[in-house]
Amino acid sequence: MILYTPMQLELVLEGFDRTEYPEYREINYDGVPLLVERTEHGKNRIVKLLSTNPYDYLRAELAPGNLIDCQ
Repeated sequence: MILYTPMQLELVLEGFDRTEYPEYREINYDGVPLLVERTEHGKNRIVKLLSTNPYDYLRAELAPGNLIDCQ
């Protein structure tokens, strides 16, 4: 990506190094590999399905954004 701007590079990138990103982890839930993030309530929110099985994407309980209980 190329960014054309008359601003100084330091002003454009100010605060970039302090950006916090969510902590994701890969789990296996009911035989389906998922990418999840931990919520403050101790549950896991589904971010992405990592499965190669097309039928897993049709399961409503595995939709991204859903909360699941697992360790």
